Amino acid sequence: MTRATSRVMALSFAVLLTGCAIGSGLPEGATVLENQPHSEAEDALGGDLYLPAGNDRRPAVLLIHGGGWRNGNPGQMAHLGRSLAGEGFVAYSAAYRFAPEHTHPAQVEDVRQAMAWLARHERVDPDRIAIWGYSAGAHLALMLGFGAEPDAADNGRPRRPAAVVAGGSPTDFERFEPNGRLLVNLVGAPRKDDPDGWRRASPIHWADGDSPPIYLYHGRLDRVVDIGHSEVLYTALTDLGVPVEFDEVGWGHFWVFLVNRGVERRATAFLHSILASGGRLE
Repeated sequence: MTRATSRVMALSFAVLLTGCAIGSGLPEGATVLENQPHSEAEDALGGDLYLPAGNDRRPAVLLIHGGGWRNGNPGQMAHLGRSLAGEGFVAYSAAYRFAPEHTHPAQVEDVRQAMAWLARHERVDPDRIAIWGYSAGAHLALMLGFGAEPDAADNGRPRRPAAVVAGGSPTDFERFEPNGRLLVNLVGAPRKDDPDGWRRASPIHWADGDSPPIYLYHGRLDRVVDIGHSEVLYTALTDLGVPVEFDEVGWGHFWVFLVNRGVERRATAFLHSILASGGRLE
């Protein structure tokens, strides 16, 4: 990732934030609860909870926004939250701490905490939770899917989601420039000073045969995170025997997220096939 690319990312994410504030209306019978904290700490991070009609337990999707690990907010995923609630899923769009004030693995810890909170919610079937992220959010979604950065509380085996949808995801930090500002901020050092840190922050380092089914999508014209990131991960997962789909679409990094609703419909169908026994949710 070049210095110029980093500047483009910052500007483009401002556009992305504006565009994502405009979404379809909430489906009939569904509700949204904003600023729901996912821990009991005084300074707890929060997120927006989208509930489908009814009172029964449902499959759930944890949504993780992008922003180069340094900005963004849960509202970026509002269009997906509303859409998924209309499809019968509970959806929770979670906040996480930002670099450079908080370096890896702080972001992984935050979204793992959000997934644990979602699993305890009365409307959620804890065995049917997926994660959907885009860009930096997809990176974090994959990290949870691969059980990355376990801690003592996990006994070395952190809970994994039942499925992952990852769009425009950085997967192998070796593919980026060794002094790229976004990555240096995230890891806390240039690659030459902390090669192990860069490796541990790369999802592909953690991929294994226990990974859940994964849906990758990526724009062929992506100049921010080149499509090779998804290609190498797709190959690695296929070699490991992990169920994986790769949806290559004809847009650049930001436009895939902002306007390509076709890929979102296909990804939602993937979630139905994995999380709903007997097909689509009723």
